[in-house]
Amino acid sequence: MNGLSAALMAQRSVRYQAAFGLWAVTIATALRFGLDGVLPPGFPFLTFFPAVMLSLIFGSIRCGIAVAVACGLIAWFWFIEPAGQFGMTHGAFLAIGFYMLITTTDVLFVTAAVWALRELDVSRLKAHELAQSRSLMFSELQHRVSNNLATIAALLRLQSSQTKDDGARRALTASQARIKSISRLQRRLHSVDIQTVDAAEYLREVLQDTLDVAKLEKPVDMRIQADPLVVPNDVAVPLGLIASELMMNSIEHGATLDRPITITISLKSIAPLKTGPVEATLEILDDGPGLPDDFDLAQADSLGLSVASQFATSLDGKLTLETGAVGGTLARLRFRVGTDSVNVNETDELDSATAPDAAPGNIPQAG
Repeated sequence: MNGLSAALMAQRSVRYQAAFGLWAVTIATALRFGLDGVLPPGFPFLTFFPAVMLSLIFGSIRCGIAVAVACGLIAWFWFIEPAGQFGMTHGAFLAIGFYMLITTTDVLFVTAAVWALRELDVSRLKAHELAQSRSLMFSELQHRVSNNLATIAALLRLQSSQTKDDGARRALTASQARIKSISRLQRRLHSVDIQTVDAAEYLREVLQDTLDVAKLEKPVDMRIQADPLVVPNDVAVPLGLIASELMMNSIEHGATLDRPITITISLKSIAPLKTGPVEATLEILDDGPGLPDDFDLAQADSLGLSVASQFATSLDGKLTLETGAVGGTLARLRFRVGTDSVNVNETDELDSATAPDAAPGNIPQAG
């Protein structure tokens, strides 16, 4: 079908059309003379109909009309009684009328098809231009939003460097981390076609941003191990913010230690047996002082933990904090994503990073 459309829409030179038309008339006439002794009376136009149709398709409308006229005259003169003259008997009149009806129908059909294809091409061109314009506007909007978020984060960083109050400085630092987390996703959305993110890669970038913002004056070993998991953007944003908040809270408490900090991040996903949401678990474990005995997440006065809890609710997930098996604090977020968002064929272990002046996130501790 595509080949036929291309043939109908092809632009051909006048020389080509004349040569094709002459070839079609010659071949059709030769075939008709060759079959004259085989065919019974009453088939004067048998080989000329295909010539007309082929000329309309592979020549042009004009070429097809010229071939139809030439073939009609040849058939009338040689193959309609009385042969050898343009006789106007009753039989000749009916035959010529039938031929004109068929060829006119062919011409009108091909003309309508060409017109429809041209209109379709115009519509496709307009749709393509509209899609390009929409994509450009979307990318520009995302770029501007990302730049504005970066400007806000820079202002917060400047303000935190000039703030002497420790509580206010921590609040500004946490806000900067939140904004950078959102900005990180915005930079990934410069295309309208990108509506999902790789959770492992995204978390690594977000948590590294969090470390850069924290600027701890001690080495931090951040280890991330993650199953391949693709999540939609409306899941990625709260997931990144939760991880960032837990990291900031853990860093805040780990900063009081007189030794390097180690933080382990684990993202696991379990594909459903048939249909249904994918069960995913994010765990952040630090080697800090751990939780107080009477710690209650619901009663915690930490803004970061409150933010993380609220975003966990938006994911329809559950956030818990507990003391790790060998000490430290273990934060665990259980959530679900759609069945088309996961690939669990293999496990992807991301690079471990050690930064002397940036703390990769410890898991949250009560704050």
